[in-house]
Amino acid sequence: MTVVQASYSSPISYAPAFAKVRELLAAGIEEGVFPGAVLMVGKRGEIIFQEAVGVLSKEDPEVNNPMRLETVFDIASLTQPIVTSTLMMLLLERGKLKLSDKVTRYVPGFGVHGKSDITIKHLLEHTSGLVHWHPFYEEIVSLSASSRMGILASSTAKDYVYQQVSRLGLKHKPGTMQVFSDVGYIILGQIAERLIGAPLNKIAYKMIFQPLGMNSTTYIDLPMLKRGALEAQTDMVAPTEYCAWRKRTLIAEAHDDNAWAMGGISGHGGLFTTARDLHIFASNMLAASLGLDSIVSQKSIREFWYPWVEPFAPKAVADGQIRSNYSEAPHKWRFGWEGPNEDNRMLEGGMSPFAVGHSGFTGCSVWLEPELGLDIILMTNRIHPSRNNKKILDYRPKIHEAVIAAVI
Repeated sequence: MTVVQASYSSPISYAPAFAKVRELLAAGIEEGVFPGAVLMVGKRGEIIFQEAVGVLSKEDPEVNNPMRLETVFDIASLTQPIVTSTLMMLLLERGKLKLSDKVTRYVPGFGVHGKSDITIKHLLEHTSGLVHWHPFYEEIVSLSASSRMGILASSTAKDYVYQQVSRLGLKHKPGTMQVFSDVGYIILGQIAERLIGAPLNKIAYKMIFQPLGMNSTTYIDLPMLKRGALEAQTDMVAPTEYCAWRKRTLIAEAHDDNAWAMGGISGHGGLFTTARDLHIFASNMLAASLGLDSIVSQKSIREFWYPWVEPFAPKAVADGQIRSNYSEAPHKWRFGWEGPNEDNRMLEGGMSPFAVGHSGFTGCSVWLEPELGLDIILMTNRIHPSRNNKKILDYRPKIHEAVIAAVI
């Protein structure tokens, strides 16, 4: 299959229109929003702006190298739209599952404690009723220190988490509320592994990263790292937070506690990548939305990005039914993606109701504006050295507003 990718053959010419954007990037450093950042903007597959500012760390002189366009970031829950949601699209298109399928069809024993009615759709759109988070890592740390020595950050620990997820109860009835849940995406990762019969990192590589040429995107397999079978180039990776229980600043290992405890590979987090690779991915998704060659179909993109149009019909999209129904839609979370809303303030940032995006706890975000054919990739390590720095919440809509103003 031919895949639409961005072209990097010619040097980037910084247009005067992006002067405000560059000012905001500099301000982000000066005001302590982040130690460093990479911003990349694409339009219809071409990069129209890219800049790296700041350093990897202001705290540690050993890792205070300048931020570069090639810097690798831990993108945390951005793993969900990039890997897990995309895999669900591909499995749906190949007839491996249906959105209406109950999770119990793929995960025997999952239905206990009132979970028997949860479907794939519920998990994707965060309406499953499951808790948003659970400290599985604490249980694994305890087990690893006692009766099950050495399971921490291993495939055994991942299997343990899968078992414990099935034993959880519900916070509310499935289908009644949208509440973001990492736990739901852990299950979706498990389902992908069962359907394909391979670990999630290998599935993602074969079905997404390799076809798109995302050569700098990977999970960091912690068991392989421990055995010396894998070597992480830490000088290329942005450090994240100092972890109290791991007793070190995290570089080239998943920041997310549960993802780390599971061996670094999960459907809810753990992915590492660059701004350039995310631009390649975003360009491909935008191409799919126009019906151009892609790893996924136009129908899947519209169904996952605008799930409230039911029954789904491309003509309804073309006729503006999405726009007219927007105020009535459970639009905060789509199928693995997020819409502009009061919490993320992306409507303030100039994004239209058609926009989709996602942000990761570590400080990275991807936003797509299909009407403009625009992708905005902002990569930061805002939690270095501490998650207490929340200035990104005010900063992100400002930088997006400036980008939109520069483009239109």
